[in-house]
Amino acid sequence: MRILPQDNLLETLPVELREKSKTGQAYIEVRRKILLGEYQPDQLLLPSEIERTYHVSNTGAQFLLIRLAIEGLVKVLPIKKKTRATSAALGEYRVADLKMRDRMHTTRHGDFVSDVGKGGYPAYKETLILKIDYADPEVARLLNIAEGEKVIFHRNLQRRDRETVVCINDQYLPFWFVEMMPELEKPDSDVYELLRKLGKKPYWCTETVDSVPANTVERAMFGLSFDDPTYMFKIVRRSFDCEGHPLEVQFLTDRGDIYRLHYSFHLYASDIPETLRDK
Repeated sequence: MRILPQDNLLETLPVELREKSKTGQAYIEVRRKILLGEYQPDQLLLPSEIERTYHVSNTGAQFLLIRLAIEGLVKVLPIKKKTRATSAALGEYRVADLKMRDRMHTTRHGDFVSDVGKGGYPAYKETLILKIDYADPEVARLLNIAEGEKVIFHRNLQRRDRETVVCINDQYLPFWFVEMMPELEKPDSDVYELLRKLGKKPYWCTETVDSVPANTVERAMFGLSFDDPTYMFKIVRRSFDCEGHPLEVQFLTDRGDIYRLHYSFHLYASDIPETLRDK
């Protein structure tokens, strides 16, 4: 479904909502104020203020804010400082920016820094792990090598800016890439340029995308609140040369609340180079 006008959202409430309860009425009113712009994007919503304003319990205030977060109207962020020692809040609640078209746009052309940097972001990579590893069955299949062969494993955080991690990337390269390992640690590294320096010619890319909730490890690495309902894009990205030989594979976990993924592709298989069909 296309993005709905806000008046359509105002007219359509969750079917299971108990509209006559105090919490239900408070939910409807806070929701209305967000959709009408009375609450501005990034405005802090304090459960204690909702308690006082709408005469609901702390549990009711937390519940309605979580419900609004599930609906995409509120963001749940890690709490920075408890205002009271007895505060039960696990996160802080801020009004979400509903303009999905304003999210970080990626054309999927080139490496992360060159792609996202074009949008005006000071994008860079932070290496967490860089080592020689051995291909497990999945990596061996995707790189078209034997199981147990040496590979280069590079785990990096991709940052839109110093405050925001937008992707966790687990990248595997064949062992012939080994002389370029030090270059991968640079925050502006471009794997496709490094492949060219080795005489390889990256030509074609395929991506398979799944949408899943973030697990606890990913939440910690992204700096997400435990209650944040944000979904992740799980992307398997493979690059090939013009003869269809795989050059590298990336297992990307991208934040679904920040990224917009743009793809262009041939409509008919007959227009795809034969060596690259069904890769």
